[in-house]
Amino acid sequence: MKRKLSVYMFANINGTRIYFDVEGSGYVPEGERMRHKPVLFAIHGGPGSDHADFKPWLTPLAETVQIVYMDLRCNGQSERVDPATCTLEQLADDIEALRNYLGFGRIQLVGHSFGGMVAQVFATRYPDSLDKLVLLCTAPSREFYPAAMDFARKIATPEQLSVIPELFEGRIEDEAHLIRWWDVCYDLYFHVRDEEIMRETGNRPIGSMEVANYTFKHFIPLYDVRPQLPDLKVTTLIIGARHDWVTPVSQSEEMYKLLPNSRLTVFEHSGHMPFIEEHDAFISLLTGFVTE
Repeated sequence: MKRKLSVYMFANINGTRIYFDVEGSGYVPEGERMRHKPVLFAIHGGPGSDHADFKPWLTPLAETVQIVYMDLRCNGQSERVDPATCTLEQLADDIEALRNYLGFGRIQLVGHSFGGMVAQVFATRYPDSLDKLVLLCTAPSREFYPAAMDFARKIATPEQLSVIPELFEGRIEDEAHLIRWWDVCYDLYFHVRDEEIMRETGNRPIGSMEVANYTFKHFIPLYDVRPQLPDLKVTTLIIGARHDWVTPVSQSEEMYKLLPNSRLTVFEHSGHMPFIEEHDAFISLLTGFVTE
C-alpha cells in the first residue's frame, strides 16, 4: 500500500506557527543539467493582511525564481499571538527563521508597503542572508503618514479624509468597523477603479484587526530605518508609483538617496499596487532584476 504524503505549509518558529506557500520549482532542467533558480521571499503589506495580496499577480515570476510567500505572525493563516510580539524586528527575525527552516542560503526579498518596512529591518539585521532586495511602494520611516495625508487632501473625498486616521492611528473598534473603513477608502489605493479587481483583491486576504490596531498605535510611530540605510550594500530595486497616496513617490526617492547600491523605477499609471495595475511591465522589470 502506498503511503499518503501530506504537506502542511506551516513552520513552527520563534514560538508561533507561520503559514507559508511555495510557488515554482527550485531546480529546472536545462540541457544536460539541472539549473538552480534564485529564491524570492514575498512579504505582504498590512499590517492585518496576508500573502493573498500577491496572488495571482506574482505567479509569472515563478518561471525564473522560486517564490516563498509567508503570512507574517498574527496575519492571514498564521497563528494569532499577542500583537505586542509583532514588532518589526520580530517579524524580520521570523523571515530569517523561515529561511533557515526551509534550508535556503542567501535569498532575494520583495516587501510591499508595510512588508517593505519589515524587509528594510530584515536587511539591517541579516545582511549576510540577503542577495537582492525589492522595496515596493513602501517607506523608510514613520514620516510616510504626514506625506500620505498631504496626498490624500488632493484626491480624497471629505468622507475618506475624515476616516483615514481611524486606521492609521489604531482606532478601529471591531471587524465591522474595519470593513466599513475599507469600503470607504479602498479605491484610494488604485489609479484606475476596476470594480471587479477591487472586489476580488479586497476580499481574498484574511484580515486581522488586532494586529493592525496594535501596530499602527505602538510600532509605526517608532519606525525609522533611515540612519541604517547608508550602510547597506545589498543590490536594491526601489519601486514607486505616481498615484500611490499612502507611500508617495517622495518616500521612494528618500530610500533611493539613502541606499548606496539602489536604483529607482516609478510606475506612472498605478496607485499603491503597480503589480496589479501595470502588471506586464512590473513582471518584466522584476524578471530582469532577479535574474541579472
